[in-house]
Amino acid sequence: STALFGPLVGRLCDSNGRKAGTLAFSLLYSLGAYSTKSNLLGVLLMGRVLGGIGTSLLFSAPEAWLVGEAGKEGVESSLGETFGLAYAGDSIVAILAGQLASIAASSRGPTGPFEMSVGFLILGGLLAATAWKENVAGGGNDSGSKPTIRDAVKVVKSDPKIMLVGAMQSLFEAAMYVFVLNWPPAVSKAVGSYFSKF
Repeated sequence: STALFGPLVGRLCDSNGRKAGTLAFSLLYSLGAYSTKSNLLGVLLMGRVLGGIGTSLLFSAPEAWLVGEAGKEGVESSLGETFGLAYAGDSIVAILAGQLASIAASSRGPTGPFEMSVGFLILGGLLAATAWKENVAGGGNDSGSKPTIRDAVKVVKSDPKIMLVGAMQSLFEAAMYVFVLNWPPAVSKAVGSYFSKF
């Protein structure tokens, strides 16, 4: 669903507001996470669709909000350092989230981490709702026509660096998904075969 809704979600965030997009992410992803409590296939599938749309919002709205606010405040020069600190902090947050998810799974079962995530999503949504001012994309295009996917493809084709960054990001994400999906069975098999020797 991210592939289908990503372009539309980005445009909606630009026209309706990045704060609104961030709040929509919190809501949609919370509903998607909470759907894991259901035994109904339709509810689970809808939860995945909501999670996909939420992922599109996550990868567009908060960063676009930050860049928009930095532009309004005239502090664009600090964005590099801010993003660097954010990406460095991501690894620490990922480790802590993994530990908390493990505790939640041990106490609440396989849906425990999803249940716990709803609390963090609500807290993040409340923080954005109370601390952020709304911003929308500037109207740099006075002709009234909106950029299209075709225009975006032309921009990507015109600068090989954009294509390289996209390829690098895609390959990194693919490697991470392969790792995440394959390591539990691989580790279980390795540990089981090791201890079966005794």
